Amino acid sequence: MPFNSKLYRNQLGFTNQGKLKKFFKFTDTQYINWEKIEGQNQRLKEIFSSINEAIHQSIKWENMDTINQEIDIAYNIIRQNNIICRLNNYGRYPEDVYYNWMRGYAVCKFFAPAISLLFGVAQEDIQTVGHDSLTNIETFSQSPVADLEINVNDNRIRLEIQSGYTGEKNDIKAHKVKEAKRIFEQEGVYTYVVHFDLFNGIVAIVNITDIDDNNTHWETRNEMEGQKVFAIPTEAFRWFIPDEVPNYFEILY
Repeated sequence: MPFNSKLYRNQLGFTNQGKLKKFFKFTDTQYINWEKIEGQNQRLKEIFSSINEAIHQSIKWENMDTINQEIDIAYNIIRQNNIICRLNNYGRYPEDVYYNWMRGYAVCKFFAPAISLLFGVAQEDIQTVGHDSLTNIETFSQSPVADLEINVNDNRIRLEIQSGYTGEKNDIKAHKVKEAKRIFEQEGVYTYVVHFDLFNGIVAIVNITDIDDNNTHWETRNEMEGQKVFAIPTEAFRWFIPDEVPNYFEILY
């Protein structure tokens, strides 16, 4: 005889099969390890304090309290707006998603003086254009739009700030390249990836505006949510951060 499983699930109070699965698995309720996140914040402060000792004198922070406060302020805002408990990136724990996001956020803040010197623009003229928001879960982490925008010699340039911490893989995602091509076609704006390999202390600036898809070795990385990426070539890393800051044009790849 036929069984009406749909009616049965409705009687349980669920019209959506996915929600019932989460209910049975107890994955519909998220508990945040706030102690771990506090430890992550402290580790970030230690990381950037260490990096500050190794970089060139021209971009050192005289007082790391400024960066530490940036981390604390951002953390408090996203916690108060109930963002962290709703972070879910293809099965990763919210604490890990938060830590990866905060590392990128801290890199942008910490290396602002370096970006200013690299491109010869005042820090106050560096605009934030990315869609990451500290108060809105809908735009918090998945936007392909570049982080910053500057104007150099009457050219608008968007800067996608990336960082690596293990020295193993330095990649650029395909959807970043797609967005770069779209924004150039529609607005004539260039997009450069500025990638800080902090494990090795090296930096690459890659123009992704006109990447040739046919001559690019794309890979699918399961650990990056199955996204297509290409590895930044070793020869693209042309600035060693303990050395004097060059002009971006000298190291642009």
